[in-house]
Amino acid sequence: MAPDGTWLASAGWDGAVRIWDVTSGQQRAILEGHSGAVAAVAVAPDGTWLASGGGDRTIRIWDFASGQQRAILEGHSGGLVTIAIAPNSRWLASGGWDEAIRIWDPATRQ
Repeated sequence: MAPDGTWLASAGWDGAVRIWDVTSGQQRAILEGHSGAVAAVAVAPDGTWLASGGGDRTIRIWDFASGQQRAILEGHSGGLVTIAIAPNSRWLASGGWDEAIRIWDPATRQ
């Protein structure tokens, strides 16, 4: 859910992340790039970007305004099941079926 409550993001088995308008219920955008099901999505506290992860073992960083993919983070050996973004938006954590929790800096992609 966006910090201002106007939109939310959903993960899908079709490999897409969908952005929805909360008031109208209408789909605003489809973010495509994953090669497998998307199991996790998180919105940055400032609402300018979001992260998604899933069966393809990658985390994708998306720019909210443009819908463009900013980065791909790779390092899990199993599918992703959860993503959390820090309150200051400077790092994120991911957990996967590989039983690993990883901490990432989206700016440096590490």
